Amino acid sequence: MAYGVFIHRSDSIYDDHPAERYQFPRPYLGRAEQCAGDWIVYYEPVKVRSSRGYFAVAKVRRVIPDPNAAGMYLAVIEPGSYLPFVNHVPFSGPEGWAGYRE
Repeated sequence: MAYGVFIHRSDSIYDDHPAERYQFPRPYLGRAEQCAGDWIVYYEPVKVRSSRGYFAVAKVRRVIPDPNAAGMYLAVIEPGSYLPFVNHVPFSGPEGWAGYRE
């Protein structure tokens, strides 16, 4: 079981559509492949103004080479598995995840 966090921002240079696919370059292939068949969490970085923090979960169906971009890959999201959070979870602060410990 892998724990995956996919970083997404609306102004990304990547061809991401969180409910359908997540595009990434080769250096992340090994990590992304570990998430195939499992759930990931989407996170919007704190560098984004009014960041949503953690904002959704989805199940990765499979990881494939991107047929439209050499050297890029796609994590294909299981149809119907994208679930946006009703309330976003900030990365830090009193309600954030950064300080969480099991």
